[in-house]
Amino acid sequence: MAAVALSAPARAQPPAPARSLGEAYREALAASESIGIDEQAIVQAEQLYARTLGASLPAVTFRTLSAWVGGGPGQFATGPMSQTDVGFRVSQVNLSFYRELAAVRQAKSGVGVQRQNLLRAKQLLLVSLAGAFYGELQAQENVAASIRLREFAAKRLDKLHEWVRVGRSREADALAQDEQISTLESQQEESARQSAADADLLAFLTRSPVEPATLDTPIAAEPRPLSDYLARVESRPDVEAARWSADFAQAGVRVARGDRFPQLSYLADSYQSRPGSKMDSRWDAQLTLSLPLFSWGALKAEEGQARAAAAAADLALQQARRSAELDIRNSYRNYVSSRRQLDIEKRAVALAERDFDLQRQDETRGLVTAIDVLQSLDRLNSARLAYTNALLNARLAAIELEVSAGARPEDMDLR
Repeated sequence: MAAVALSAPARAQPPAPARSLGEAYREALAASESIGIDEQAIVQAEQLYARTLGASLPAVTFRTLSAWVGGGPGQFATGPMSQTDVGFRVSQVNLSFYRELAAVRQAKSGVGVQRQNLLRAKQLLLVSLAGAFYGELQAQENVAASIRLREFAAKRLDKLHEWVRVGRSREADALAQDEQISTLESQQEESARQSAADADLLAFLTRSPVEPATLDTPIAAEPRPLSDYLARVESRPDVEAARWSADFAQAGVRVARGDRFPQLSYLADSYQSRPGSKMDSRWDAQLTLSLPLFSWGALKAEEGQARAAAAAADLALQQARRSAELDIRNSYRNYVSSRRQLDIEKRAVALAERDFDLQRQDETRGLVTAIDVLQSLDRLNSARLAYTNALLNARLAAIELEVSAGARPEDMDLR
């Protein structure tokens, strides 16, 4: 059976369906464990908020109480007395009103932090996916360019060998052409390796093979003024998360301060049945008011700890704002520069193609040698590789600029 299994031909894998960046991103969202973890963190925060809100309200319980009391001296003949009470109880313990409201607000701030963390995780997932997506496109284009140039160089090598045989060219020209082919093969191998690595990363992020769409995807429009992007700093998820964290810490100060306030506890019972009881009352209630006086500095230390946490959260918010502004400035600079470089590389490719055509024409007239043509071919290959690299950088820079300015992936054009 093993021999049969080994000799059976391997089944050809079906080609991966072509997908745009937006389609691949939606698949990555559904496949990401990190996104799922952040979504569950929101659920946990929402449940904590519901629990905190519920704890600030009175508790209503149904209760039954049975009690037995033994007879005292001279009462042995009567035996023990028993009583069973059945009814409802409404109770609240250590209510200060101020502290409960602060705790509810603190829990609500925790929900806000987790929601912004989820948005930020989605943004970072898009940046990672776009890097692999456009990286594979670039590598595939590099492979195709290397194959085309290698095939052309191989044909020229055959012609050069014929010219060397008849004395029209030097043997050194054929050797130089052979060396050029080896260089192209090396470039093709490296591009194929990079393409496979990016394909694996795409498959990891989406949990299925992905064939990126063609390189005809348009570049984003011209950037707006830098001030427009800086004005969106506050909308960045990491800045909003830091702001929610600051609110969370400030609410913690109020929670700690609430322990110093007078605290009210109350208990009310409504009896539905009291068989055997000598009391004919149908309800009773208790009310307790307490005022903390001395706790050996524990309450003061708790409030001081909360104030320190609030001060640290305010500093973290300032740092998040300044870091976000720097990120926007860097992303804007990168995008503007990448667009300029793309235009330059596009002109360079046109010039290199024109130069190569002229070199081939001059070679047929005997004005240049084969070495000159090889050097022109090398320049053309370098120009095309530089252009595809500039195209990748421009697309990534466009996405990173929008992400750095707080744009949500679902609102972006991810064709």
